[in-house]
Amino acid sequence: MSRTNEGEKLAINANAVLLVSYLFMGACLLSGSIIVLTQPLPYAENLLIMKICMGWIMLPISVFIIGSNIVKLIHRHSVIVIDEKGITDNTDSMGSGFTPWNQISDVHLLKLKDDTFLCAVPTNYDEWVKIRNRRQARLAQANIDMGFSPIRIQFKKAGDHIDARDGLAAVKRFHPEKVSRIQKPKY
Repeated sequence: MSRTNEGEKLAINANAVLLVSYLFMGACLLSGSIIVLTQPLPYAENLLIMKICMGWIMLPISVFIIGSNIVKLIHRHSVIVIDEKGITDNTDSMGSGFTPWNQISDVHLLKLKDDTFLCAVPTNYDEWVKIRNRRQARLAQANIDMGFSPIRIQFKKAGDHIDARDGLAAVKRFHPEKVSRIQKPKY
């Protein structure tokens, strides 16, 4: 993870430690599937099911996990960016992606029991959600159904050194008029 201050821009890169741990997990799954496929399994109750499920199915899954994380390590990109253009959330496949400032009406912090999120409200939700993919639109609708803002950025996914308060400080540098109060849901 790194923080970039090019013109006060906040950019958080993908967490290398997390990617390496996923890479190790893929290597463990790969070695387990190779062992199941190549070694005798005298104590297996159903050898065929074990070879199919733990061997042949886990083999391509583990190769995919290893390959995708190697690519992510080589091409580490910024997962959260707050700059003069807008807010970008690429923490996972359901992150909201890029949202320009002219499509954001409000930015605030949401404090839950164990985490703080940077939330943003689009000026026109229907137009904003049209340019999102299906997973992003479902997550935005789920956030609304739970009483949250459609854009809810979790900084813990990017790393432990920078949190949502740092993100809100970056928003205040570019558009202080869009920042509102901290929200705390009632439990």
